[in-house]
Amino acid sequence: MKSGVGSKVIAVLLAIVFVAPTTIVIATSFTSGNMILFPPQGFSFRWYEELFTTPRWTNAFATSFQVGILAALLAMILGTLLGLGAARGRGLVPGWLIMGLALSPMVVPTVVAAVGFYIAGANMGGVGNWIYLAIAHALMGLPFVFINVLASLGSVSESVEEAARISGASPLSTVLRITLPLILPSALVGGLLAFVTSFDEYIIASFLTSPWLRTLPVEMFADVTTGAQPSTSAVSTLVTAATLTILCLGAAIPALMRRRRKANLAHAAPGRN
Repeated sequence: MKSGVGSKVIAVLLAIVFVAPTTIVIATSFTSGNMILFPPQGFSFRWYEELFTTPRWTNAFATSFQVGILAALLAMILGTLLGLGAARGRGLVPGWLIMGLALSPMVVPTVVAAVGFYIAGANMGGVGNWIYLAIAHALMGLPFVFINVLASLGSVSESVEEAARISGASPLSTVLRITLPLILPSALVGGLLAFVTSFDEYIIASFLTSPWLRTLPVEMFADVTTGAQPSTSAVSTLVTAATLTILCLGAAIPALMRRRRKANLAHAAPGRN
């Protein structure tokens, strides 16, 4: 009993340590003053209004969003293909090698990867190009899609795919009509995590952006180093809210897809109208 109470106390203390800084940031974003002070001076939405009326913030939001969307799509495509290759592949490349390559972005230090992307981008003209930045972010988000897809394929019986092939379906048709619909929820969750990774990433973005192309984290860091205003707290609050919303959506997608699949099966069952 005492150990249980001790665990709860530790959990509460850890929660306070992690939540308190975020709570302070949120509170200071509603200040009516011109400085980040806690407790805040008055209450106002002026700093949120500034975010949506100042070009540097709106451009940074737009850049982060379009880079994140493209990065998530690329990560979903590549991560799904690598997951299929590792779980179902019968080619020359062994599954363990595919797994090692797919998970390598989680092992390589981010700053080392950033230097590599910068050197390659400088030679190819990719520095300051949002598409090149999205490709770099897609590689960083690739492991999230790969892990989710690989876990999902582990729960899909190969006998289902074999039955489709015996019925006359080609290998490509089997993958498109049987395998992909079954692993789609996991790929979507991985894509959302890849989007969050791109949206919040700073180190690689700081190497690959330019004065004319800045993501939101890069703009926030520049604002802090030149004298932070409450607008930075407002941006942080919006980013936190967006991240939590996306994570909640990612947690809800598998349950919604399973419910829809059960409803379709029940509707298609014999004897039902």
